[in-house]
Amino acid sequence: MFAPRDFPDRSFRLALLPAIVLAAMCLAGCARLSVSHLEARPVATVAPTALDMKFWRFEFTGTRQGKNVVLHGRTSPVMEHLPPWVDRLEELTLTAYLRDTDGNVLASAEKRYKGMALGADAAIPFEFILRPDGASSGSAAVSFGYKAVYGSQTARKTLAVTGPSPASAVFFAGEGAVLKQ
Repeated sequence: MFAPRDFPDRSFRLALLPAIVLAAMCLAGCARLSVSHLEARPVATVAPTALDMKFWRFEFTGTRQGKNVVLHGRTSPVMEHLPPWVDRLEELTLTAYLRDTDGNVLASAEKRYKGMALGADAAIPFEFILRPDGASSGSAAVSFGYKAVYGSQTARKTLAVTGPSPASAVFFAGEGAVLKQ
């Protein structure tokens, strides 16, 4: 017989639930990734193109290399939309999406960045190579997503904490693809 102590703790089981639901939906074949709610720009851009989101501003150029799309650019935080105590980026994940005219994701690529100090002049360079699987990217566009954890170096110093910022001084923001049926 299994005793309750043989099973992972409740918080682990609750954290695992969204992954199980997502896997079940994907296996059922009824779900697809969509970015129809995100701003988009044309793929091929000779001059740098800007795409503003709530907490990040993306500037990029895009080129086609066969079926692939290559994006070069940088992103900067929109400091006026962040809480005034934020002065540090703890973690950042950027995602580039190649999408069709309906917002269906044809390809995506993701990059993770380590923590860094933030300020008005902060900019993070990126390069994404988007490789669509079989789908034509002829009339495709580009969208971006992000998951960011912000903190406060000042709060960390005040509390004499080493490592991540205390929970009371952490702000999370994200925009990205969603599953649609």
